[in-house]
Amino acid sequence: MSELEALLSETERTFGLRQIAAGHAQMVVIGRSLPQPIGEVWSAVSDPARLGEYFEEPQGDFRRGGEFEVPGIASGIILRCDPPRLLTVSWIPSHGKAGELEVHLSDEDGSTRLELRYASVRKRFSLIDPESTEWAAGAGWEFFVDNLAANLEGRELHRWVSDWRSLEGAERELFEARNAEWERVWEQFEREHAPLPGPE
Repeated sequence: MSELEALLSETERTFGLRQIAAGHAQMVVIGRSLPQPIGEVWSAVSDPARLGEYFEEPQGDFRRGGEFEVPGIASGIILRCDPPRLLTVSWIPSHGKAGELEVHLSDEDGSTRLELRYASVRKRFSLIDPESTEWAAGAGWEFFVDNLAANLEGRELHRWVSDWRSLEGAERELFEARNAEWERVWEQFEREHAPLPGPE
């Protein structure tokens, strides 16, 4: 197995449907196993200062119903916080199309199962749009999980860029390969949810 194939195999990718405040949404679901205990992972995804180590440090009122902003990226409201297992926030990126981000954690014999769910009412938000600078949600949120894992293990982080098209080398290859995996999963999801044929 090549290094790229190994990186692709770390993640479980599925699609779902979800009702959010902005309406009926499609949802990407990213599953990853992390070797750290659940308390350590929870701290990394919920503590603003820890988030700043590998993403961007959010600013705001960090309690249920509180508003927050991730400078230059998104804003939202904390909808639910049940330590150390569940964090749900509304997520309004700079393009203004509302979404919802949810992180589920579960203990697996001392390690942690992470499931990140991102739902949006925006069409085809999960896949690369060659005409847009915005990150595709599927491969983009996988990079977030990569940096979370790297931070927990003390490894080098991916660099964040505002335009995914400026990714280079191995990072660009990985982003595009992950997008191809999301396209495959999307096609399967579409087949499973296609309307039944009507009467002849």
